[in-house]
Amino acid sequence: MREALRYRLCGFCVEREGEAGSRFDEVPGAGCSICGGALDRVPALASMAARVVRRYQFKTFSVGVSLPDGVQEKEDEIRAALKLKGKETIKTQAARMLAERLSSRLHKRVDRTNPDLSALVAMAEGRVSVWTKPLFFYGRYSKPAGVSQRRELCPDCLGRGCEKCGASGFVGRPSVESQLRRKLKEYSGTDRITFTWVGSEDPDSRVLPPGRPFVAELKCPLKRAIPGGFGTRFRGGTITVRRGRLLPSRPMRTPTFRFRTRILCETKSPIEDERIKEVKRQLRDKLVRFDRPHGRPTFKTVYSAAAHKKRNGLLVEAVLDGGLPVKRFVSGDLVSPSVSEVLKAEVRCRGFDIREVQETGEFTFAQVSRL
Repeated sequence: MREALRYRLCGFCVEREGEAGSRFDEVPGAGCSICGGALDRVPALASMAARVVRRYQFKTFSVGVSLPDGVQEKEDEIRAALKLKGKETIKTQAARMLAERLSSRLHKRVDRTNPDLSALVAMAEGRVSVWTKPLFFYGRYSKPAGVSQRRELCPDCLGRGCEKCGASGFVGRPSVESQLRRKLKEYSGTDRITFTWVGSEDPDSRVLPPGRPFVAELKCPLKRAIPGGFGTRFRGGTITVRRGRLLPSRPMRTPTFRFRTRILCETKSPIEDERIKEVKRQLRDKLVRFDRPHGRPTFKTVYSAAAHKKRNGLLVEAVLDGGLPVKRFVSGDLVSPSVSEVLKAEVRCRGFDIREVQETGEFTFAQVSRL
């Protein structure tokens, strides 16, 4: 009678294979036909992983493993030969053992669906790679005049990086983006930050409190706590963030918005008072057409507008839909009706401030998925 196949396995591998224990000779880990002692190294690997992840702030975590070459194939061969299903795979077992030890050591909770931190332990190399769930920070910024919203590309290298720009690809002038990036890096420990802006304004415009909304995505942060309000001072003024909070996940769509603005205008000739009053009468809850330079025409609402004489020009106060360019609304360039059209005169915008931005829609978020 043919003798049944027998394999030399360590205690961990025998336990994992379940009901076929009688077909195995239990041996020390180094002699195991499957793991070759890899599972004996779990305590040391857990200690090493704990040292690595202590740099990060997190409440929940998950662990994955990369097995030594050939280990998974050896288990598959034995299971096929003995027609075994087993309780779990060696990869699942190793990850579970590491997670249990880390949870006990760090007093953190395992979450395999949406962890704050994910670690991958390469068992053969003794290497730990870490990713943390990105943060999505919502806030509102206010700024002085003379500061652009976005960083400006270096005109010499056009973003590639050169000696003149210090290899950054951007000019050194302060911007809302550069100042917020610096401050958010200080709080989170990462410089991998991208911004989504809810509208924009002219660099020479002030943005007054409560400010313009923005969302910053902070990839692989070390720290996960960002204050709801902060300021960053630089030569030329202060940029202030208010109403900050962390969003639950990546916004797929930002809210629509309307904004209140005060516009200083100039005219080539005096305009009669009666004609100035027409701005308020004709531009109330008015749908205007904006023939976008590189897109289809769109329609925006002017909720209210009023004009007043001011020195040698006009002061126009208006509430407009987001996406309607203020300067074009005044001049009539690609926008109709406009302030110039109503006044029947050539009117130009000298400057404007953003007085208030009001969100008129809701964020929509991506479904939370595993890192």
